[in-house]
Amino acid sequence: MSTIKLQISKSAISKLPVLWLILTATLPIQALAAEPWLLVSQSEALNSGQKITLEIIKPQAVNQWPDTLKMKLSGNDIHEEIILSANPPATDDKPRRTYVGLVSQHYAGVVRAELVDQSSNRLLLLAAIEDAGATQIVAATTPAAAATTPAAADSNQPTAKSNAAVVVIAKPGDVPALSANEPMYFLVGHSSERGANSRFQLSFKYRPFDPEGSIAGYAPFLSNLYFAYTQTTLWDWDGHSSPFRDTSYKPSLFYRWQHNVSQNGMAKVLPNELRSGIEHESNGQGGVDSRSLNTAFINPIWNFNVSGGRRFTFFPKFQYYLEKQDNPDIQRYRGYVDWQMRFGREDGLMLSGLYRAGTAGYNAGQLDLSYPISDRIFARTGAFVHLQLFSGYGETLLDYNKRSDTQLRIGFSIAR
Repeated sequence: MSTIKLQISKSAISKLPVLWLILTATLPIQALAAEPWLLVSQSEALNSGQKITLEIIKPQAVNQWPDTLKMKLSGNDIHEEIILSANPPATDDKPRRTYVGLVSQHYAGVVRAELVDQSSNRLLLLAAIEDAGATQIVAATTPAAAATTPAAADSNQPTAKSNAAVVVIAKPGDVPALSANEPMYFLVGHSSERGANSRFQLSFKYRPFDPEGSIAGYAPFLSNLYFAYTQTTLWDWDGHSSPFRDTSYKPSLFYRWQHNVSQNGMAKVLPNELRSGIEHESNGQGGVDSRSLNTAFINPIWNFNVSGGRRFTFFPKFQYYLEKQDNPDIQRYRGYVDWQMRFGREDGLMLSGLYRAGTAGYNAGQLDLSYPISDRIFARTGAFVHLQLFSGYGETLLDYNKRSDTQLRIGFSIAR
């Protein structure tokens, strides 16, 4: 009995090298099987009832092309699965082929696309506003997919064939952690009060917690927390030594909510977006010229699509003064609300307005008119010719209680 056991043991031992060779040989096959499919989008409009055309590159381990593929589209809380059909049929030895599908849902802004039954990279399809005319969309693979898929760098990938402006209205999860907040511009003008002067503004917001990061995975609500900073300067060119008249520094911390507005019921009167937080504003000066205040604010945002691809946005900013020792009567000139609006096309003329009504009857108004001079506009950033008109009290924090001459300036902006 012991002899039989010994013979079995020797037999098993003799087979170990063979089993090891088989296991080793299967590892590359398994690795190839895990290689993702690569999706590359052509420049096609992503609108309801229209076709979407994709170039698809299959993994080397896959020998046969399927006649159809299932792809999931999701954006702005809208989801659907569409069937992609091969068009035209291609031989199995070709590394890529074209697939076409039909979109049934209405999308505006960034739409995610990925295969359902196969491992693939994720496309970010940048859809235009409905009825946006010549406005096009473009697509880019996510950075992670591009890094893990060498074929993404293939110079033979399709590129946009149209010279029309490309517009993207991105959700925060789709834009970089560091992005534009308020408009950014450099403008010049002349007035009898100041002579030649300029006004420029820098503004950004930063999302410290990535929606797909490890911290947001445990606490998803943190991905909607933002730090923002805005700096606005008035520069008197004609003054002695060309000084900066005043600079306003505004750091803020706010939380952002989104609401998927339904087409029916009371839900559609709720804002599309809501921001709430605290903000500090000061001019960085000392003595009698020191100005500073701390406020808490609520900023609801409503978007209304209009015919011709235009959009009207109404976004009042309601403020409560937490501290205003350097300027205790500022509410008499600024009031408690910044009434703000935008109207126009993201790929065309855009009009913005700001109105402040103080509690003592003092007021101020500002109009901004801009037009793009760049072909690509991503999340309100690009290159624009910019015209600005200001009239009323408090153009600077230093002069919050002084009325300025009506001032017209022209220049350029990179965010509007």
